[in-house]
Amino acid sequence: MPSSSPSPSLPGRGPVSRIVLPGPARSVQGHRAGIVTRVAAGAVDLVVALLGVVTGYAVWSGAVFLLDPRSFTFPDPGGVRLLACVLVLLTAYLTVAWATMGRTIGNRLLGLRLVGDGGGAVGFTRALLRAVLCVVFPFLLFWVVVSRENRSVPDLLLRTSVVYDWTSSARSGTEPTATQPPIVLPHED
Repeated sequence: MPSSSPSPSLPGRGPVSRIVLPGPARSVQGHRAGIVTRVAAGAVDLVVALLGVVTGYAVWSGAVFLLDPRSFTFPDPGGVRLLACVLVLLTAYLTVAWATMGRTIGNRLLGLRLVGDGGGAVGFTRALLRAVLCVVFPFLLFWVVVSRENRSVPDLLLRTSVVYDWTSSARSGTEPTATQPPIVLPHED
């Protein structure tokens, strides 16, 4: 007896990932993202990493205070150490997000997903290499502006793509190709 339930392996087909996209969004679903959306998502991800470092500093300061409250002064991490913390945390955050779900918080907010060849998952190694390239050499991402395929240098080197994907499935494993038709409400006269 064939199952009448939707296939969970197809984006937009599972019970949790059913969404209705407006016409303009539907027309680019599954297409490669351009520079504006990528930069906006990257800015959100940088803020996430900065918040992580600020939280770490607050925990560190709290621990120093608890150990010796009478002579407490805020610790001075130094500029180089602080920058290193931001870069390491950003690299770890991007790696874990791309390897597990294919998207970061910034990607999720802007409807983007990182996919590998054929739309599959990128895996840990490619996610780590891409994160290192993006964090250490962020200017390489601007190749999207001149690329006919909307691919950055890390995308070309690692055979990845950043595509528009508004489905909420955690890891589809395939590039988004189709969406549900919109719900059309009758006109009120």
